Amino acid sequence: MTEEILKKIERINAEFEKKEFFIKEDLIELFTEREDLREKLDEIKFKKIEFFNIEEENCIGFTLEDVQINFFVEFGEDEEGEWYEATAEIMFF
Repeated sequence: MTEEILKKIERINAEFEKKEFFIKEDLIELFTEREDLREKLDEIKFKKIEFFNIEEENCIGFTLEDVQINFFVEFGEDEEGEWYEATAEIMFF
């Protein structure tokens, strides 16, 4: 990944951290695995990325022009401590 893409991922992550969602590793994994999404992220200006939060579904997400990326986050706790699991859903328009 290019330095510019990594910077955009950091900025996306910062937006989610403001809402107390810490999914940086999931974002990196998503853009590492999906070249098509990496290209879209590379081409878009950050100010055109729209962010949203659907509290009742524990969902956060953003749009990259004609693509909407949702992260459904499940929180829990076990004997090792608190944990979360984020599941990404990608929708093309």
